[in-house]
Formats: sequence, structure tokens, C-alpha cells
Amino acid sequence: MKSAEGKFIVVSNAEPYKHEEGKDDEPVCKEVEGGLTTAMNPQMRDSGGVWIAYGRGEKDFSVTDPDGKVKVPDYPEIPEEDKYTLKRLNFPDSQYRNFYRGYANRILWPIFHSFPTKADLRKEYTYWNEGYLPSNKKYAKAIIHAYQPGDTVWVHDYHLALVPKLVRNELPEAEIGLFWHIPWPPWESFGKLPHREEILKGLAAADLIGLHLENYADNLLECAERVGADLDRGAKRFQLDGEDTQVGAYPLGVDYRFFDGTDTEGKEADIRAKYNCDNLILGVDRQDYTKGIPERIRAFEKFIEDNPGLREEVTLIQRTPPSRTGIEEYQVEKSKINDQVSEFNGKFGTHDWTPIQLFWKGVPQRELIAEYRAADIGLVTPGLDGMNLVAKEFVAANEEPKVLILSEFAGSSRQLEEALLVNPYDPDQVAEAIKEGLRMPREEKERRWRRLRKKVRTEDLPSWAESFLKDLENARQLHSMTRFSFPESEPERGLS
Repeated sequence: MKSAEGKFIVVSNAEPYKHEEGKDDEPVCKEVEGGLTTAMNPQMRDSGGVWIAYGRGEKDFSVTDPDGKVKVPDYPEIPEEDKYTLKRLNFPDSQYRNFYRGYANRILWPIFHSFPTKADLRKEYTYWNEGYLPSNKKYAKAIIHAYQPGDTVWVHDYHLALVPKLVRNELPEAEIGLFWHIPWPPWESFGKLPHREEILKGLAAADLIGLHLENYADNLLECAERVGADLDRGAKRFQLDGEDTQVGAYPLGVDYRFFDGTDTEGKEADIRAKYNCDNLILGVDRQDYTKGIPERIRAFEKFIEDNPGLREEVTLIQRTPPSRTGIEEYQVEKSKINDQVSEFNGKFGTHDWTPIQLFWKGVPQRELIAEYRAADIGLVTPGLDGMNLVAKEFVAANEEPKVLILSEFAGSSRQLEEALLVNPYDPDQVAEAIKEGLRMPREEKERRWRRLRKKVRTEDLPSWAESFLKDLENARQLHSMTRFSFPESEPERGLS
């Protein structure tokens, strides 16, 4: 999918590829795991253009030109016409700490996931002035430098909320879209953010703001109104600080064809043999307090306690790649999870059976697909998640009917209603869902799975991107013709 007149300029904190040290000190290109890479990489390979991101690989800048650019995927077997330009940015260490570990992940992340008590507001202004604001300016400068008339700028996620306004100030005619990959909370949580007006003014300069769900979009509109925006609720538009923007819901999908069609060469059979267990339950989550991993372990313990006859017949595989290792809170959580699993296995395990197999590392996607296919149940129970692509990947990877147990607080639960939906904070309910999943009749399992597969297949990654970009083009055309008008408010009525 290509922009009709110009190229795509995709902007994110996370880069899609990194270069690390390989054999004989030669740089090796590796795809970076993550939902954004999974979502955007196929689009960029099809369309070309420029992806602007922070360079974090140990050999990233050994392969770039003087302007920080390199063609990716940097694989010998990929022809040049299937590559695109990756523009890598570098930051002073202190600035990046204040930007990424500070404002983005110790202020915005907890507040937008409705955990405001975890926000480090004591350092909010340091994080902002010495990290978030200057880093957003650097991203905006790179966009402005790369931009040519007719290009489409697509900014991603909460790290870069100020970028649309910074770019609009210099490029008033640019087509700018922003996709917000995490939840947008209600005012009661968002309103605690000291720089709330600046965040919303930064976003308001985008022609279109995309979120996963309608209720996230409604929350955003309410927050904008609370800081003084004019709203057209029916059209989901608002006007703030002289800017007009459209808001819409675009549930992110996965690359269904890849997950469905990947040949795992029978590795799923080896996985099942390795654990020597009749029933495998799989959890895959990046380490984060929003993912509900301690609650999941407690629920599995409840299941084992309530069903002694199923002991040694069920194993939980929990794969949890660490993240944000420089933040002390995440280090503490990792230690607690290790202790929790060790105590659990010591209490219930036997010489031949380890109830929970915990892995603090990710695996390449093809190996992960084999694990998806080896599992009987996918256990996806975050405390809160904007979407959660693991649930959709699990469905897409398995033609054979399985069972998906899904948190009702994951955004994907709004689409995947045929999963067993649970409250992840209720261990009894999750334990009962595991039991139900193991005993589910074949006919019911097939019925649910057919519907889940159809949804994931039709509401996939290409349809998500196509829908967003089509609406972005329409929103830009509307704004270039005239500013939309808002209905006059009804006069206030007093008590008679």
C-alpha cells in the first residue's frame, strides 16, 4: 500500500531492526520483536519510505551513513526494491533516560493504564524538560528534514504525543496521522497528568488520531473537552488550540497469513514431548505490571488446589521477556515473580512434573508459532491492555481448534467474544475457565474457534492499515478545505 502522491514517513520510538555484533565482529541485522514492528513492517516493505526511530542496537551506527540512515531489512537475500530507509536517531544518555524511562514509562504509561499511583510525579518536570520535550523536538526535526510535499506522516504511540504539533508548526499542509497503541483512560486518571494540556495540544495537530476501541476514543474526546476543546461528538472531532482533529477507533490486527501459513516443521510435537504432559497452557507476555502475571500464577495455583486429580496432567508455560530493565520497579517485580514460581513449584511439583515453566526470554516468531501450536490453551489475562496481539496471534497460528482464555480488560476481548472471557483479578473465575477449557466438548470448541479465526482473518493487519490511511486522507482533505463547525450549545436552563 503506497501513498498516492508521496512516500510514507513512519515515526516511532522503537526501531523495526537493530544491528548487533555477529561473528568476526561483523554487524548482524535482527528484527526487533514487538507489536509495532509486527504491525508496520509488512506495510513498510510493501510501500518503501522512511522509518524514523531511536537506534538502540550495539552496532546500529556502524552501518548507517553520515545522516544515520540504512536500508532495511539488511539481509543479503532481500532485493533492494523490497527494502526501505531506516533513519536512526541518537540521544545523550541522560536525555534518553528522562524521555523513555522517565516521562514515557514512569509518567504516561502508568497513568494511561489507570495505575496513577505508580506514576513518579516527583520528577515530572525534570522528565519533561530534560527528556520528553527535547526528544519530541528531535523526532519532529527529523520528520521535517525527510518530508517532501505529498508525503504521509504516521506517528506512533505515547512516546511522541508532541510531534504532530511540532511538525504542523513548520509544515502546515502536511498529512499527519497518529496511532495511540495503549488505552486512553477516563478523565479521572488522565486528569492527574500535570502536562495534560500540552499533551492534548500536541495531539490535536494531527489530522486523525487512531485508537484501538470506541471507548478509548470517547475518553479522549471527554478529556479534550475538559481542557477547553470544542467538540462535535457525533462526528468524533474536536478543535483545540486552533487545530482541528478527527478521532477514530481502529482495532489493530495481526499478519494472519504469516501466522497461519508458517511451516514450523513439526517442532510443536517436540515441544509437547519435552514437557511430557497431557495438557499445555501457554502465557506469553512482555514483563510489565499491567500484564497480570502474579495474578495468573495465583489463579493457576487455585486451579491446581481445586483439581488434585489433574495434577501432573497440566503444565503452564509462561514466557516473559524482560522489559525496561533500567527501571527499579520492574526489577523488583521480576524478583517477586521468580519467588512466586519457585514457591509454587516447590509446593506442588514432583520429580517428574514441574507445574510452571518460566522463561525470561523471548524466542523468534517461528519458534513462538510452534509454541502456540503445541499449547492446548492460550492464557491471556492482562490486568489492562490496549489491544493484546498475543491473543490474535494464538488464534491465527492454530488451524486445529484450541481454547483461548482472555481477560475482559484486554482490548481484543471486544472482538474475540468467543474466547472464555475472565476477570483476571478473580482467581476462582480464571481457575474455573481453565477447567472448562480442558473439558470443553469438541463440537463447542470447534464452533468457537471457527468464529475466532474468521474475525482474526478478516480484521487483520492490512485491513487495519487500509482503514486508518483511508480515513486519514479524508480527514486531511476536510481540514484543507475548511475548518469544521460545531453545533451551538443549548442555552442553560435554570430551575423554575
